[in-house]
Amino acid sequence: MLTLVLYITSVSIYAVRWIVVLRKVGVKLRFRDSFAAYLASILVNNITPSARAGGELMRIAYAYIKTGTPMIKLLNTVAFERICESVPVISLAAIAIFEALVAGDKPIGIIVEFFLIVAGVAIGVKYWDKILAIAARKLGFGDNLDSSVSIKRLVKDRSLFIVTVVLSSIVWILDVLRLYTAALAVGWEAPPLRFALASVMYLVVGLLAVTPGGIGIVEGGLTAVFIALGASPSVALATVMIERLISYGFASLIGLLVIIAGGGPQAWTLLRSRWRQTGFTPR
Repeated sequence: MLTLVLYITSVSIYAVRWIVVLRKVGVKLRFRDSFAAYLASILVNNITPSARAGGELMRIAYAYIKTGTPMIKLLNTVAFERICESVPVISLAAIAIFEALVAGDKPIGIIVEFFLIVAGVAIGVKYWDKILAIAARKLGFGDNLDSSVSIKRLVKDRSLFIVTVVLSSIVWILDVLRLYTAALAVGWEAPPLRFALASVMYLVVGLLAVTPGGIGIVEGGLTAVFIALGASPSVALATVMIERLISYGFASLIGLLVIIAGGGPQAWTLLRSRWRQTGFTPR
């Protein structure tokens, strides 16, 4: 139950974070619409093998339906959020490495951890943004996509950058706690800092997964991480199942309800029509 509460809280903070960024560029989006947009994006992420870019495009389309804001402006705010998230990811990397050193892990293990976390930062900030930008161009979200200029302006806004980084950091802390509480639910007690690495690896595996929602790949990858952190195979698998039941099962169900009852149908229709123009239809 606590794991579920932490997940809902994380989504709520994500919704608030986007509202803050949107207001900075003159866009007013209600909390319930921002929250619903995130839930709808989670569903799209869970049914498409798009390195999470598909979900973000759904979020952009949802906000476009609600506000009429040019999609390129919405795209810039989403890309800015990803840049800000690199700060807590790097911080988690430092924490994970420090914890490994204190715990007396073998040097090779620390090297592997460092490599994987750096890969997560690189993919999460650069590789992901390229995917989103390419998809936006192909979907016709902006004929003259020059988002770097607007994004740089957002990054140079110190107060906005700090607030966004703080909110992103809170969400990452909650993600670590969510994995920790899922482990406790199956009787696995491990130092909370151990789950910092697992949280980053969760991101990396999700971005690299080629199956819809990372089905199979995410479960296998995260289970392997938990086993490496000291859990038995059965406990590791049980922990992953609890996490995926919430982040995949529960979130997909709520996201589907949003698409059915909220502004999701129009946003989904918009995405599908743009996708068809490119010769690609979301599954």
